[in-house]
Parts: sequence; structure tokens; C-alpha cells
Amino acid sequence: QRPDLFGCALAHVGVMDMLRFHKFTIGHAWTTDYGCSDKEEEFGWLIKYSPLHNVKRPWEQSFGDNCQYPATMLLTADHDDRVVPLHSLKLLATMQHVLCTSIENSPQTNPIIGRIDRKSGHGAGRPTKKLIDEAADRYSFMSKMLGATWTD
Repeated sequence: QRPDLFGCALAHVGVMDMLRFHKFTIGHAWTTDYGCSDKEEEFGWLIKYSPLHNVKRPWEQSFGDNCQYPATMLLTADHDDRVVPLHSLKLLATMQHVLCTSIENSPQTNPIIGRIDRKSGHGAGRPTKKLIDEAADRYSFMSKMLGATWTD
């Protein structure tokens, strides 16, 4: 709701499609936590905060002509059977389309990228090398996007 407040954002295996999460793998078990879009009243709540359904061009809102989303990295894994990768991939595609390609001269210059871990699931039991590689990518992204300097 306030993209102007952040320098970068990372979302790790997030539930991004709040209207259809219950239709995939174990998502049906989460309806007691989130609600279910099949119910009219709960649909009204879910659509208001579903990340996938609330990607808006900040420069068309009240944030100013040059406002843009912060640099964003969405992280998922290709074999995640809990929060299936389609959540991150759909949000990534939607953000890139709405913010970067749907109008000429878009002020969105901050990167919107995805990191898909191959041959991995939801996270538990991953080899140490994969954990280190992901951490290095996360910290490198944040460092670069925020202009951080590292000291010993």
C-alpha cells in the first residue's frame, strides 16, 4: 500500500493468490486461517489483501509521478508442494506486466525478479550448499538495492 516507504522487498514462498490458494495441494487446509473465496463475505476480505490482486501502478495513485515499487525478489522452489511456486510466479508475471511493460515510459526501474530454487521443496531438509547459495543471493540483492557497504 505504500511502495514509497521501502528500498527493497523479499518474499520467500509466499501465499500470493488469496483467491485460489485453496485449490492447490494442501491449501484447502488453510481456509480456517485465511478464509475461502468461495464464500461471498470472505471473498470480500481476501481480495482486499491478496498480493496478486492488488498490484497497482503507484504513479497513478497519490504517491507522485516518479513513485515505483521497491526492488523486489520473490523466492520459491520448483518442487514446493506446500506453497506451490505458482503463487510467486503469478505475482512476478503480474508485477512485471503491470509495472514494467503495460505502458510506455514506465517509471518502474527497480528490478522485479524471481529466484526459483531447482530440485527443492518448501525448505526443510535442503543441503547446506543450497542454503548458503540462497542466503548469498538474498544478501547480495539487498546490499546492492539498498547501497549497503560491508565491513569486516
